[in-house]
Amino acid sequence: MKKKKTILHIFNSRFSLDNKTIINPPIGLFGDFYSHELSFSLINRNDFKNLQSIFEKCNLRIKKILLKSFLKGVFISDKNLDIDTFFFIEVESNHSKIFYFENDCLKFEQSFKFGYDIIIKDISKITLFKKEIIEKILNDIELKNSISEEELIEKKFFQDNNFRKIKKKLIFDIAEARINEIIDLMIFKNINLKYYNKLPKSLFFQLKSASSFQGIKDIYKNIFRQKGILDARCIGKLSHENMMHTASKLVHFGWKKEAIPFTKTKKSIIARFFSLIFE
Repeated sequence: MKKKKTILHIFNSRFSLDNKTIINPPIGLFGDFYSHELSFSLINRNDFKNLQSIFEKCNLRIKKILLKSFLKGVFISDKNLDIDTFFFIEVESNHSKIFYFENDCLKFEQSFKFGYDIIIKDISKITLFKKEIIEKILNDIELKNSISEEELIEKKFFQDNNFRKIKKKLIFDIAEARINEIIDLMIFKNINLKYYNKLPKSLFFQLKSASSFQGIKDIYKNIFRQKGILDARCIGKLSHENMMHTASKLVHFGWKKEAIPFTKTKKSIIARFFSLIFE
């Protein structure tokens, strides 16, 4: 398995001296037991070779590959200096992604083959509303648990379509049930996250949609809080300029928790001879 992978990033994720976590390497300190935890980000070796081949045809050489999740994590960390451990969840139409930053290190990433479309389909199956009508409702109506049982969807959403009396509370209940299931699958019942037994207090959530879907965002945030993640923030789209600026900083100045590996090349006999004389 190792032969099929290439290391992209190495992170100094934790230092411990005599079972006490310390922020920096224990230079100048003394103790009986020292442990140093590293985390790695990998890429398939064939994918790496294909990238190298493409750039070499353009007379370019790859110096460093940066994972997009790493860039986003660094950007968020730089903008929130008091937070170094958090989840980031990105939800698109038909797929979702989660990554976990711990002590300013990328520790985990996973993709899922479902997005906010599954919520719209659930509502459509029960109410028989068309997708376009549901999107208008989700953009305009404030979905909260305090919605009255008597409130109905207004006629303005239907235009030329046949109006049907559907309660707003029903829309909320359907969306809440599905979002609750999605969050469980991604975090709380995700076997891949069981190693991280302490949930971070912070989570950043991004709904990548042309529509605002404020009602859906509010349901996500409320469920996060109910499950113990008290600081759940919905953020807007991270611009291309922000990502490029973050990438430029990482390439030129590095990252405080990333270890940069150095490869020692094997010298020829002649090179070793001149090294002995001149070095």
